[in-house]
Amino acid sequence: MNILTQLLSSITDFITTNITLITTISGIIIISLIVFGVIRSLTLKNTKKLLYMDALTGIHKSEYLEKNFSNVVMSKDKDVTFFYINIDNFKNYNDIFGYNAANRLLIEFASRLMQMSDTVYRVHSDRFIMIHDISEDDMREFTQKLLSKLKEPYFIESQSLTLTVSIGTYQLKDSSLRYHDCLYRSELALEKAKLVGKDQMVEYSEDLKSEHHNAFEMFQVIKKALQDESFYMEFQPIVHTKTERIVGFESLLRYEDKHKMVFPAQIIKFAERFNLIEEIDKFVIKKSFETYRAMKQENISFEFLAVNISSSEINDNSFIIYLKKMLKKYQVDPKEIVIEFTETADPNKLENEFSFINTLRNIGFKVAIDDFGSGYSSMYRLSKNPLDRIKIDKSFVQDILHSESNKKLIRSMVNLAEEFDLEVICEGVETQEEFDFVKSLGIDYVQGYYFFKAMRYKDAVSTLANQNSKNKN
Repeated sequence: MNILTQLLSSITDFITTNITLITTISGIIIISLIVFGVIRSLTLKNTKKLLYMDALTGIHKSEYLEKNFSNVVMSKDKDVTFFYINIDNFKNYNDIFGYNAANRLLIEFASRLMQMSDTVYRVHSDRFIMIHDISEDDMREFTQKLLSKLKEPYFIESQSLTLTVSIGTYQLKDSSLRYHDCLYRSELALEKAKLVGKDQMVEYSEDLKSEHHNAFEMFQVIKKALQDESFYMEFQPIVHTKTERIVGFESLLRYEDKHKMVFPAQIIKFAERFNLIEEIDKFVIKKSFETYRAMKQENISFEFLAVNISSSEINDNSFIIYLKKMLKKYQVDPKEIVIEFTETADPNKLENEFSFINTLRNIGFKVAIDDFGSGYSSMYRLSKNPLDRIKIDKSFVQDILHSESNKKLIRSMVNLAEEFDLEVICEGVETQEEFDFVKSLGIDYVQGYYFFKAMRYKDAVSTLANQNSKNKN
């Protein structure tokens, strides 16, 4: 007990003697704790701020808008429009100038957007969102100013560049709408702008929602058909105009749905849109080559089989590898195969097309341009391309009996083909009068309902066998 009393007495004496020192230390500790708390609070705030700031452009990320969407919208005075902006073909600038130069382009692009509105956000890469309060009456004028601003020259690597942009817009008429609702609607409008040619603005409408729903349905149809192999091929006979005999077939993709009609053109359109066209083309090649081998094994005599592929394959080297593989697997003579594809509408892809055609012909295939005259620069294409055949689009054949301009166009195409020593096939011939006209021009081949519709394999073989047996008799 005495020891404890002595210890307490000693502590009391120490505190009394050194009270000033103890007070100073306590103050320092308290102040330090306060400073630490303030620093920690500021650090957390800066960290959150940096988390929502785009390091490249210095503007907010779209995640910031998502988190603060209601506050941003409520801070605006007038009607609010949600702009979803995408630089067209930005990947090309990356490929040509490199990432550093392309990044400088993005920085300047973001800066110009900020000159038009103080609420701009970067989604990713070359996509941006702008929230702007503007009345419906002033919308057109503002959009023109925005597009003009973004199209002013950019100076990168001592070169002057002009960008084009696609924009989807959505006017917020209901302040209760969430961020993702607006993003969804404006993105539908943006995708529509890109689908119809880019370099333009499209405003959201309920029709776009319906279109998107239908497109998604077609996507599911195509994916399921590819997985189940429920696509099938039909074969339309091709007739020589002089002998009126079947000399070959065109293989055509078909799909049958018990609940609704699905046209081949729809399948191709949406397959290209959803990047499923390569799978479709490979299916067509495989089934067509299977048919070729089956006909050979049954000793069915024909001169050629025409196979359609998408023009998107001109940029795909792996497709050539696939073709060679299928040739070997099904023992196909490439000289008896005509590869048809539509002429590209993009002048920037012509050189790739020329190279693709040369590769096909070096393998041994014959090459034809389908729907000739409906694409880009057919005259230039003929002067550069080593083609074998052109196919005149059925749209020119329709109504030729009542349209002198259509007759003149077909005559011109036939004369042009003769100058370049090309064979000509005319599709869509449906009447005696149409056949007589195209025959009078010296066109080599025709196909259409006047002679035969497309048919299943067994019917095609039977039709050709009947013709061959009649000729023998």
